[in-house]
Amino acid sequence: MSQQLRDQLSKYKRKNNIKTPSPKKKRKRKSESYSQRDIEELMGINRPTYRRGRGGAIKQK
Repeated sequence: MSQQLRDQLSKYKRKNNIKTPSPKKKRKRKSESYSQRDIEELMGINRPTYRRGRGGAIKQK
């Protein structure tokens, strides 16, 4: 953009009270600390597991 055009644009903005949008601030997320037990619960380690047995029956392992 040429210097003359830039000057005209700035004069126009001052005359008409046009504000340039300011950049938005990013929010900081709260860091959550999970215990070992919470992580294992989310992963499903302590849940019962099932498998197919003879004849297609579902059995708990």
